Amino acid sequence: MSYFWGMCSPKRMFASRASFGWGKLVFIFVFLTACLLIPVSLHFVKQESFDLESLMPNMMKQVDDAFVSDVRASYQLQNGTLSGEPSETKMETGSGLAMVNLGNFELPDVKNLLVLGKNSMELRDSSGYAFTVKYTSDTSLAGITNAEDMQTWISRQWFVQNKAFVFLTMSAMLGSVLLASSLMLILFAALFIWFTKRNQMSEIRSYKEAVSLTLLALGLPTLFASVMGIIYFDVTVMMAIQSLGMVLMIAFTFIKTRFRQTDNILELGGRTG
Repeated sequence: MSYFWGMCSPKRMFASRASFGWGKLVFIFVFLTACLLIPVSLHFVKQESFDLESLMPNMMKQVDDAFVSDVRASYQLQNGTLSGEPSETKMETGSGLAMVNLGNFELPDVKNLLVLGKNSMELRDSSGYAFTVKYTSDTSLAGITNAEDMQTWISRQWFVQNKAFVFLTMSAMLGSVLLASSLMLILFAALFIWFTKRNQMSEIRSYKEAVSLTLLALGLPTLFASVMGIIYFDVTVMMAIQSLGMVLMIAFTFIKTRFRQTDNILELGGRTG
């Protein structure tokens, strides 16, 4: 509550700079980072598809129009089971292989591989990723007419089974970016504020006070960035709002206070003290 009270105006920010210990500052930093992660989590929870080509680009290159034509002409997919003749069809490229394998034949040892099996797909990419994806019971090959359609179909089938993997992986990646960005922003901004102690007019006497002031200035921009991220999700926009807002809040604080405590009485909750 002291933090929320202090971040509401430039004068309160400066007056509250010595109110928090290092433990509370770490807690506040974690809280602000968690606020930024809310739009990230909501975005991936609502996501209904995933661009698998970004994860397995070389495997996707094995899907071409010739392979799609052979699959459409000879095979049917109903109730999660692929059937047709012949039991094995191969389409080799210079970098890998796409095939239909209905007879449990031994798979070739290639780095980039797409295998349409009887009840599931085998996906293998030279980047190191490998997945076994079961067909959903409601899917079919009826809407697949070219390589792009099949790539989209493969991505959707993969996403249905690996939605939790996508959520955790992408949330961790973007969370790490936001965490590192916020940490560097706070540390360097606090360092510049701390340098003002060389000026006899400044009353900032320690790096902890500079960090406190930076975190107070970061509060409103972070909350605003989180709201904007929920409305329109874009990590770069969120980071820009947070950093620009923090700079403006620090500038307003300097304009209002000149980094000096002009009032001897602080009002908190309607009381003086």
